[in-house]
Amino acid sequence: MIALPAINTIASNALFGTIATKLIDSVISSKISQKQDSKKWLREKKLSAFSNLSDEVVTITCENLTEKKVIIRTIISKLVLLIEDKKLINTLNNYMFILEEYECFKNEIDMKTINNELINTIRNHLKNL
Repeated sequence: MIALPAINTIASNALFGTIATKLIDSVISSKISQKQDSKKWLREKKLSAFSNLSDEVVTITCENLTEKKVIIRTIISKLVLLIEDKKLINTLNNYMFILEEYECFKNEIDMKTINNELINTIRNHLKNL
C-alpha cells in the first residue's frame, strides 16, 4: 500500500518534469526562431535597398541627376537605419554629399569613377552579410 502513493508521486513528478521540459524547450525554440527570422528580414531589407541603390547609381546621368538625387537620398537614408558599419555609413553620406555638390564642381568630379567605387564598396559589404 505504501508503494502505491510513492509510485503516484514519482509518476506525477515525471509528468511534471516532462511538461516543464517541453515548455522550456518550446520557449527557447521560439526565441531562437524569432531571432533567426529577424536576422533574415534585416538581411533581405539590406539586400533590397543595396540592389535599388546600385540600380540608381549605374543609371545616373547628367540629364536625370536631379531626379536620381531624390531617389538615392531616400534609399541611403533607409540604409543608414539598417546598417551598423560606420565606415559604410560615412561612404554613403559622402556619396550623397558629392551628388549634392556635383552641379557646382562637375568639371572636377569624375562621377563614373565615384559610382564604380561605391558599387565596389557595396559589393564588398554584401560579401559579409
